Amino acid sequence: MGHFQSAPLYESRVIALAAYSVAVAPAETISLPMAALPAMLLFFCDPLLVFKRLILLNLFMVVVAASLLLADQPRLALLIFVRSNLVLLTALALFSKGDPFALAAAFLRLRAPQKLTALLYFLVKISTLIRAEFAHFRRALLLRGWQLRANLQSYRLIASFLGALIVKAFARSQALEKTMRARGFNGRIYALSSPSPFALADYALIALAAAAFIPAGTFL
Repeated sequence: MGHFQSAPLYESRVIALAAYSVAVAPAETISLPMAALPAMLLFFCDPLLVFKRLILLNLFMVVVAASLLLADQPRLALLIFVRSNLVLLTALALFSKGDPFALAAAFLRLRAPQKLTALLYFLVKISTLIRAEFAHFRRALLLRGWQLRANLQSYRLIASFLGALIVKAFARSQALEKTMRARGFNGRIYALSSPSPFALADYALIALAAAAFIPAGTFL
């Protein structure tokens, strides 16, 4: 999504994800309308990128499901696993290829609390800096012909990098705080662009998300 002019705005994506999460997260059964939104969104994004990130996020969900299986609750384990994956898949399909700063601006235009908007903006800013540090580290290793192996040297190198990354992230956050204070930051984030009116794609996305409340065609 976001590769064509008629793509839904970030505001409508946030509303759609919120409505979809409210419908799916507490659901005792999984219906066909719940699967409709993520299935449709996969046609407008990079499925390989989405599923690659989904697999990484599922490392935690597998542990949760396994703990419920050990507690002899197989249906609950399956239900939680499916519900969480539907929400994660929808979120990744909506925002995986987008601009994270535009997401913060969308929260501002939706009149979200100022503290929440500022927190989201600075979280995006710091994560962008950390991602750049990680890319630089990875590129340096590739240029030196280093390959990840299951040995003590590799583990020490990764541990050293993670330690240095945490220290750099902390230092950058302090530098960012001083910069914003020097610029007179008062806790408010301002948008430079005015809100755009919703188009047909925006209303269609919200309607498809709201359809998840319809208890039709239950399969779990």
